[in-house]
Amino acid sequence: MKTGICTTDFKTMPCEQLFSRIAEIGFETVQLAFASVAECGYTPDESIEIPESVDPAVVKLIRETAGCYGLEISAVNGTFNMTHPDKAVRDEGIRRWRGFVEAVNGLGVKYISLCSGTRSRESLWSYHPDNMNEDAWSDMIATVSACTAIAAEYGITLAVETEVANVINTPERARRMMDEVNSPYLKMVMDCANLFHPGQAKVENSADIIRHAFDVFGSDVVIAHGKDINAGEGIEFCATGRGIVDFGVFIEQLDKYGYKGDMLLHGIYDEEDMPRALAFFRQQLNIYNDFVKPKK
Repeated sequence: MKTGICTTDFKTMPCEQLFSRIAEIGFETVQLAFASVAECGYTPDESIEIPESVDPAVVKLIRETAGCYGLEISAVNGTFNMTHPDKAVRDEGIRRWRGFVEAVNGLGVKYISLCSGTRSRESLWSYHPDNMNEDAWSDMIATVSACTAIAAEYGITLAVETEVANVINTPERARRMMDEVNSPYLKMVMDCANLFHPGQAKVENSADIIRHAFDVFGSDVVIAHGKDINAGEGIEFCATGRGIVDFGVFIEQLDKYGYKGDMLLHGIYDEEDMPRALAFFRQQLNIYNDFVKPKK
């Protein structure tokens, strides 16, 4: 398992500068957001975080620069508000989708991360009580289905994560979504920090909450995010290794369910803290491999 980082943890900067910094810290792979690369000339808004197209020359620059620094691109951010209350916003996301997927395909990447969305107009990551309504569910399913069908034409798999502020906010709702869309090109991101609801973020709950999620959709995990969450009554994310996520159990469950991908750290944002976070995760991985992993 390689250890990488989501490029959204960095400020937008030129491609060469971005990948050189990531490689210098010691990461081996990335989950890319096109908005992280200054040459893309794209700034996301609060509803749609994908460009409608990327200049093929910039796609080539990203692919070649990452390769020059020995970095793989494991996945690309494809997030837009798939449950936005305004149908025009949802339709605009779908309209942009093919050009966006063509750019991802040009990178040679086979996984795109999604946001299931929210009825909030403020941000695609903001909670709204109407998220639990069946009309919100129906709009989300229609949007996800349309995007999955396009991605499937390119052999690209989409992956959603549970988010307490979004429509897919429990493992059970994730399972329902995959069953209803019924496509081998729709899978899951496992971000354990996103499994906690208000009042649940306690050390004593961590292992059980993680294991439960894997019981529900563990065999469908294609991307793993190493974000963390502070102990408390609310939802306050933090850098990897500074919170209550039991990374030992996380790694154990990934292995149990046959995960073959990488670990992409997320939610650090402070470049000075990234080497510590990277060392922490690698230590957890080494402990599992050396002392915990069942011998075959």
